[in-house]
Amino acid sequence: MDILNDVLQKLRFHSEVFLHARFCNQWVVDIEPLDLKVSFHVIAHGNCWLRVPDSPTPLALHEGDLVICLRNPPHFVTPDSEYPAEDLARNCPVSDDVQGESTTLICGKCEFLQYSWNPILESLKNIIVIPSKDSAQSNLGVIIKLMIAEAEGNKTSSSAIIDRLSDILLIEAIRTYTDFSEKDKGYLAALKDTRLCNAITSFHKAPGQNWTVHTLSESAGMSRSAFADQFKHMVGMSPMEYVTGWRMQQAYDVLSSDNKSVMQIAEDSGYQSEAAFRKAFKKQFGIGPGSVRREAKEFAEQATV
Repeated sequence: MDILNDVLQKLRFHSEVFLHARFCNQWVVDIEPLDLKVSFHVIAHGNCWLRVPDSPTPLALHEGDLVICLRNPPHFVTPDSEYPAEDLARNCPVSDDVQGESTTLICGKCEFLQYSWNPILESLKNIIVIPSKDSAQSNLGVIIKLMIAEAEGNKTSSSAIIDRLSDILLIEAIRTYTDFSEKDKGYLAALKDTRLCNAITSFHKAPGQNWTVHTLSESAGMSRSAFADQFKHMVGMSPMEYVTGWRMQQAYDVLSSDNKSVMQIAEDSGYQSEAAFRKAFKKQFGIGPGSVRREAKEFAEQATV
């Protein structure tokens, strides 16, 4: 079972590009801390720098690079490593006939149906830079080239195609980052640990079973205490916290896409009573199952507009 794929399918997000523009001479793209969970930038042509106010070190970006800003911290994209002057006009692209050294950016955003609990997103840094040399070794490089070609082609329905490519871009970026990440701690690192992955896989195959730390440790081939300690160290939560979190995540997904009764969803999630399930669900997300169904309907209606 592909755990990464299983978790990614539960993200339920909608992406779109909000800027495709060329910038020349002195310029700055200023991304305010809007009510976005994720923003991204593809460096279509040229070079630039990324500055995050909380970080003293700017990041150099080159043609073909991808930047993903989780939790969307305020940040600047500029042609040099210095902070932009306060009086410099923000977000002012130039027309094609303007000459000079330039940079072309494709910027987008992702909106999630639910962002409260996702172990993959929680394990990633605020700023992820995937260099073109890394993306070229995966499908991500192909997706970036397709997005650039579509953005510059001005063909019929190009906006719809670019937005769908944005969805694929995020998923493929997470997969590429996972392949190249050398972290020895975190959820993605735990999936590379054979024993922990065996336990997580066994649970994901049948989340409604009566799982305990003991049964999970047996799937991992470890002692109960060693498994609990290693899981907590790597994932950042106890095994049973993960079990509850994923059960609630799966229930959230079903509530958002299926007409099953709450009682049936509770039983599928390993709960004997609807009341106990509702209590655990509200503790996890701060809202009840009924509110989730209403929000999912509104999200689906907005995504089709």
